[in-house]
Amino acid sequence: MTLLCVPLVGRTVEEMKIDAAAAAAAGGDLVEIRLDYIEGFRPREDLPRLLHSCPLPVLVTYRPNWEGGRYDGDDATRFETLCLAMELGVDYVDIELKVADKFVDFLSGNKPDKCKLIVSSHNYESTPSCEELANLVARIQEVGADIVKVATTATDIIDVSRMFQVMVHCQVPMIGLVMSERGLMSRVLSPKFGGYLTFGILDATKTSASGQPTLEELLDVYNIRCIGPDTKVLGLIANPVKQSKSPILHNKCLQSVGYNAVYLPLLADDLARFLDTYSSPDFSGFSCSLPFKVDAVHCCHEHDAVAKVNRCHKHYS
Repeated sequence: MTLLCVPLVGRTVEEMKIDAAAAAAAGGDLVEIRLDYIEGFRPREDLPRLLHSCPLPVLVTYRPNWEGGRYDGDDATRFETLCLAMELGVDYVDIELKVADKFVDFLSGNKPDKCKLIVSSHNYESTPSCEELANLVARIQEVGADIVKVATTATDIIDVSRMFQVMVHCQVPMIGLVMSERGLMSRVLSPKFGGYLTFGILDATKTSASGQPTLEELLDVYNIRCIGPDTKVLGLIANPVKQSKSPILHNKCLQSVGYNAVYLPLLADDLARFLDTYSSPDFSGFSCSLPFKVDAVHCCHEHDAVAKVNRCHKHYS
């Protein structure tokens, strides 16, 4: 089962404790405590307070600014803090691939059995080729990761397909996410392609990465607990698409009739390329809106009588 992780990005320990309780009440499975967001963070004082009576399992991340985070100190201090988190009983610790070998040496074999090490790589510019992604996964495995995490950025929605291909062939637990609005599909369909976890924020003001849906959307709109390998993918192809209420309507209808499918907002740039990329039977039906309505007619293999008439009127008007 893919876990639902709620990132905590509060500026104070008290704010994070409040948000952890809210995450549990909203149906999250674990929280990610982003230590780099806490202003004036004091590891020895603040970590025990953060972890005491936390209602959910905890992933601790202390992201440096060179990997998209806010920590601007030295690695030694950061490593000591992550080790302290392990000693205090956290369930997961995230470390960046760039320094993972140094961190593993720093641990000297003293990682508690309970704590899983997530080794992560973030690309904020693009999504590499399948071959490059597979090589990246192999490098992460080699440094001793219990869980592989690869986050890339979608410049086109077809980029997400490469992440899916790598995820389904990965032999170890993997978190594979594609950032930006064009990458939303990677977050919602994580259970379909075997993702270890996906992120859902409490609200739009508490995001830790581009394109994260809310926990409420994952649970109540996309019914993510019911998504699995056999779930069919439907959706609205449009640009823009964020404003559409179609996913709310269609997903409720799908749930009410018990049909194993999910309906997504699909922000595309080229309809023909999208349809060519997502042509497997798993991607089984799409609606088209602006600016792709005319393109959709050209992409179809068959046209009914009404479409033919409208196409002629459009051509001769």
